Amino acid sequence: MKKQKKNKILEEITKPKNLPLVAAAILITLGLALYQFSAAMLNLVVLGVIVGIAPFALISYFEYAKIRAIEDQLPIFLLDLAESQKVGLTLHESLRQASKVDYGKLSPEIKKVYNQLSWGIRVQDVFANFAERMKKSKLTTRVVSIINETYVSGGDIGRTMESTASDITAIKEAEKERQSVTSQHTFIMYAIYFIFIGIVIGLSQTLIPLLNIGTESQSAGGIGGIFAFEDPCKQCEGLNDIQCINCPIFSGLCSMVGFEQGGSCYYNALFVLMAVVQGIFSGLVAGQIGEGSVSAGVKHSIIMSVTGFFSLIVILTIL
Repeated sequence: MKKQKKNKILEEITKPKNLPLVAAAILITLGLALYQFSAAMLNLVVLGVIVGIAPFALISYFEYAKIRAIEDQLPIFLLDLAESQKVGLTLHESLRQASKVDYGKLSPEIKKVYNQLSWGIRVQDVFANFAERMKKSKLTTRVVSIINETYVSGGDIGRTMESTASDITAIKEAEKERQSVTSQHTFIMYAIYFIFIGIVIGLSQTLIPLLNIGTESQSAGGIGGIFAFEDPCKQCEGLNDIQCINCPIFSGLCSMVGFEQGGSCYYNALFVLMAVVQGIFSGLVAGQIGEGSVSAGVKHSIIMSVTGFFSLIVILTIL
């Protein structure tokens, strides 16, 4: 039993879809092992996070884009099939003609359907396989289910396809209208994010001078009053406490981007990481609001986080 469990775990780990997570876990573990070498630790941890997240995010977005492209071509395909049915062609002959037409991302799926029919597979099973491949598209799955049930019950497939295509077109037009309305909300998310970047820059220009004043006051033997605050990582010097893990991360980030070390490094690195995290989640929210899918927000997350990261590095380095 133990061997079987080990074999199952090994098979699960070695699956291609899980390899990025395994690589990410290895890189992050190595990074944490190099705790005392802040730059190397940060590089490995950041690389591990990117390796673990980026492939799934990009795959999800590409799958979303593919599904949208297939759904856009689906009513055209159904209308062509309906026209073929009206002139007396069988479903097999109609699909053979459709397999020669360019429907974009839908064409490979149509060719698979026709090939399976030509191999002698039952129509019901062919459509069931097609629905299984398109299971992430609820619209396509429902359409295939309607056609399959119509075929099994002996109904008028041509008329069913024609009415279904009309319904899909109406749904797509409603979605486009909704997107035109919600696009302003996406713009608002961008505006909020860049306002956040402006606030971060303002805070950096306020806190860093105060930190310098407090440091000068303490070095001169004064109390420093309200300005007497210091680098939060000073109390972590020489300690390997897990609570101080952010200090080597921030120090490594400062070394990478050219920020000065010390108290200003802590706050500048904190602001940059805040901007990246805010950009990632603001982009996902923008995708959900604007296009009704978190996967669609990947492109917004990349735009926001990358823009915020580099703009803050440039501005904070100059200022």
